[in-house]
Amino acid sequence: MIALSDLDLKTITASDLGELLIEAKKAYFTSDKPIMDDHTYDTLEEILRQKMPQHRIFSKVGSPNFDTGFDKKAHSIPMGSLNKVNKYKDLVHYFELKKISNLEFIVQPKCDGISLEIEYKNGQLVNAITRGDGFVGDLITQNVIKMKNFVMSLPDNFSGSIRCEVVVTKNDFIKLNQISEEKYSNPRNAASGLSQRLDGKYSEYCSLLAVDILSETESESNKISELKSLGFTPVDSLLCHSFEEIEKIYQKFLRLDRLGYPFEIDGLVIKINDLKVARQLGVKNNRPKFQVAYKFPADSNTSLIKDIVWQVGPMGSVTPVAEVEPVELSGAIINFASLGNYNLVIKKDLNVGDIIEISRRGDVIPHIEKIVTKVTPGHVDIPILCPDCKTKLIREDKYLRCPNSSNCLSQILGSLRLFCDTLEILGLSDKTIRKLYQANKIRLPGDFFKLSVADISGLDNLGEKSGKNIIHQIQNKKSLTLKQVFDSAIIPNFSAARVQQLITAGFGTPEKIINLSQNELESLPGFQKTLARKVWQGIQLRKTWIESILSQVTIKSIDNSQKLSGLTFCITGNLSKPRPEFIELIESQGGKFISAVSQNTDYLLTNETDSKSSKFITAQKLKVKIINEDDFQKLL
Repeated sequence: MIALSDLDLKTITASDLGELLIEAKKAYFTSDKPIMDDHTYDTLEEILRQKMPQHRIFSKVGSPNFDTGFDKKAHSIPMGSLNKVNKYKDLVHYFELKKISNLEFIVQPKCDGISLEIEYKNGQLVNAITRGDGFVGDLITQNVIKMKNFVMSLPDNFSGSIRCEVVVTKNDFIKLNQISEEKYSNPRNAASGLSQRLDGKYSEYCSLLAVDILSETESESNKISELKSLGFTPVDSLLCHSFEEIEKIYQKFLRLDRLGYPFEIDGLVIKINDLKVARQLGVKNNRPKFQVAYKFPADSNTSLIKDIVWQVGPMGSVTPVAEVEPVELSGAIINFASLGNYNLVIKKDLNVGDIIEISRRGDVIPHIEKIVTKVTPGHVDIPILCPDCKTKLIREDKYLRCPNSSNCLSQILGSLRLFCDTLEILGLSDKTIRKLYQANKIRLPGDFFKLSVADISGLDNLGEKSGKNIIHQIQNKKSLTLKQVFDSAIIPNFSAARVQQLITAGFGTPEKIINLSQNELESLPGFQKTLARKVWQGIQLRKTWIESILSQVTIKSIDNSQKLSGLTFCITGNLSKPRPEFIELIESQGGKFISAVSQNTDYLLTNETDSKSSKFITAQKLKVKIINEDDFQKLL
């Protein structure tokens, strides 16, 4: 069994960690020989989430393509996630946007468990399906029938679906860890692991709480009554007539009820009681618009600082990261917490060995709130030299920066990684990029375009097939717009929007941008003297990078007719192509894209005809012209 002590958590790459977790997940679900215990897995998964939240494991696990060992089945109705709010004013704003008065609400504790659909036909059990990706889940019927509160049969005239949450109560969690050969880190992970065990062992420690029923009734209140009449145990439900009533319940849970509740809850679910209104509002992006999760504030706990390490970013920023004794917060094991900047270390007087209060703000980002017990006098030494290349660091306000961008390996590899990310070149992991650099195959971003299949197939055990796929990805990026060239060169202080501003202002060739003077930059709207200097310095710094890209790609020709010149566009809703493609087209034709509708907006581009989005409503109020894709094409 793999233990935390077997791994060098400071040096392991995100890519290697992700592959190890996928192997562990497969072993857990598809064999009787797991390669690591739940605590180790949970800890490593949280580290990966911090290092690379976009890793494929977070979208792959639970999807129809992930081999859990269970058969798959589509849901009768998609099981979407809930929109979330964290503050009272945001809760009020969320429902006030619906423009519906005299609303009643059903308020329910938000179970910190696993969502499940149970299907019945003519009163008989058919299937029990995990949420999965919201559309397709695992058939875990064999386990569900052993769970507490399960109802095997219903009246003969009932055919439909019941939505439940699988939870492990706090009492059952204690009992489970006393007898189980594997110790679970928290009740939610226990519910997830037990409900999807192939051998069904310990399923009886899980409980079912009914939260919804597919019904033609006219209110959420009636749904609860119907669930009770069928023999199910629904979550507690309270009827409220105002936001003030909801807030009183929320505050009571925070002060008293949450800790004493029989199972873990991480907020409240607020639903519009009138189902006729709910059906009119509908669903957007697989999220119901008629309900919202009102989340509790970030959980907190105490831990000990084991070490403070200094990481070097692609732009040379040197950031302190605290390694802490593993601590459970909001259902996850925390091992690291970012400290933001060196000034925060001084301000909070942090040092190795100190006992600190740590929280997960937004239930995502670990954050050190304060010192609980000061153990080591003073704060940890602030580095004078770069931890990578040993160059003397520069202090800029509250930040540290390594000025050695041309020879600092962390900056070089980080910038090469950002080049691939910016152009969406898939398949090149941090480890692969490092090995290509060490093999002297790449030094500059343009070198990626010179790679052969043989250069890649021998690395990371990728093989020829992977090598061909990566080379195909790279070669697909050999034709770029001028904006893409300069954006992918990772120029400090030179965002894609600023690149487009220069192109629109008449600097529409590589030579014109490379040879810009500070005075020319200062003459442009929004470029103050300091920003103009930083952008000019950034271009000089990356000049070799820019030229290496230009030497390997062709610049896409742009229609100089500028048919959208002087026009301002905003976009809302789903379009037939990714939004960035429309933004690129707007800007290439001389138009301007803005993120919010205002009196200066000429067009709102959307395919929706009666949207409840704030942009759509604002456009109607300000009489901004609303156009669809067909109308947009006519402008071109």
